[in-house]
Amino acid sequence: MIRLHNIPKSTRILLGILTFISGLSFILKYQQYRYLTTSSNPINFHDVKIPFLQLIPKSTIYNPWVLVTSIFAEITIISYLLSFSILFISSKFVERFWGYIEVLKFILIVGSITNLITVIIAIISNIVREDVKNMNNPLGGGISYYFGFLVVFKQLIPEHNIVLFQGLINFRIKHVPFALLIILTIWSLIISQSLYPAIPSIFSFFVSFIYLRFFQQLNVEAILPGGDNSILIGDASDTFQLVEFFPQLLKPYLIPIFNEIYEVAVLLGIITSFNDEIVEQSNLRAQKRQEQTSKAVNKSVAERRRQVALQVIEDRINNQNNI
Repeated sequence: MIRLHNIPKSTRILLGILTFISGLSFILKYQQYRYLTTSSNPINFHDVKIPFLQLIPKSTIYNPWVLVTSIFAEITIISYLLSFSILFISSKFVERFWGYIEVLKFILIVGSITNLITVIIAIISNIVREDVKNMNNPLGGGISYYFGFLVVFKQLIPEHNIVLFQGLINFRIKHVPFALLIILTIWSLIISQSLYPAIPSIFSFFVSFIYLRFFQQLNVEAILPGGDNSILIGDASDTFQLVEFFPQLLKPYLIPIFNEIYEVAVLLGIITSFNDEIVEQSNLRAQKRQEQTSKAVNKSVAERRRQVALQVIEDRINNQNNI
């Protein structure tokens, strides 16, 4: 049984916000549904919109705060449970490395910027296609940060293997973002025939990478001995280059493109270039982090094995007493 005091602070805060905003959205939708629907004019419950909580292209300019509230405004039970699970697992793991404030900041930055880009593209697309109806379709939700956490896992535990169905499916964390982006893009183009959910997924990926690579500020004292409360900005490690998210076959073609984009961004002053000292420091930090996560994983596996062994012994003792 999970006790409340064992749940990290960021997890409690994020799950509380998710439950409050999603619950409030449901209550307000239900009230409007009861008010609007009649026997002669029935309406679909999911057609009811809450423009001051949900990310709706047509009304976002009048309610700019929805760029934040819509991060946590889930409109179905399935999407709520999915977001709840992702926030619970991801924030609980990441807080050990960042602290609760940085986890909250990451969600707000990645989610709000992703939502802003998504709604701008949706408005432009609908204007070009002269599709006024889609201007009222709510967007947003947890999809604005789902890929953000995948990028974080690629940064923290890139070589960690995920084994499913007793080894039938085995893949590394670092391969997940690209594979899912391809799947969701195909889904959007062929099945849903829209830019959603491909657009928020793609930009959630890039926004989170840019933030972690160039702008995130973390205290490195806990990882680098003698850090003296030094602040490391971004992650210049070789293992966290953008090209490392893509298959080996594509890297020779992508490296010159990404290098050119990097040089232009530095020239325009959008980002600060990495020098050799920063790269070396980031590589050392990545190595220490990898050792730390490996120890944590091994300790977790050993603890599970110990619990299983104790359970087996306890079952044997109980069976002997029952004879």
